Amino acid sequence: MKNQSFSDFMRRFGSAVFAAVLFICFALIIYLTKDIKLLVVNTTVNARFWPIIIGIGGCALSVIMLIQSIMEGVALRNREESGEAEKPPRAERFYQGAKRRSLITLALMFLYILGLDYFGFFAMTVAYLFLQILTLSGKENRKLWKIALIDVAFTLVIYLLFRYAFQMMLPAGKFWSMIGG
Repeated sequence: MKNQSFSDFMRRFGSAVFAAVLFICFALIIYLTKDIKLLVVNTTVNARFWPIIIGIGGCALSVIMLIQSIMEGVALRNREESGEAEKPPRAERFYQGAKRRSLITLALMFLYILGLDYFGFFAMTVAYLFLQILTLSGKENRKLWKIALIDVAFTLVIYLLFRYAFQMMLPAGKFWSMIGG
């Protein structure tokens, strides 16, 4: 009986639990940005700026997802108690695919942060964006040459923007230094 109540809770509020876990992960990203080494200290836009922006955005979206999930879970519980629940609510169907994509995105973000110091901005950004676009695009929209072109062009524009407009050096990576790059 106890296992059944947990199963019912997770069926109704599993998306809310997932949103809370995502919130914690994004908050962890914000917290971990304090360990990013700064090459230039006297600038507003530094190596910590974008991870903090992404973390804040992720926290905000997680809170929205949490509120929606709780509302859907309560509505589902009320429909079940009144005997009206037959098909899963729209949000529950949507979150089934979104959960997998969210976990992949979170894993890619952590790998990006971990690899940035070793492989550098350019290599890690190209790899991250390529995999992230693959994760978020539908199978019918996956044209690898287009994704690679957009990926490299975007990374190059960002690199040039930071290097020449913001006068910031982006991490080159220890790997490239070891091989003579």
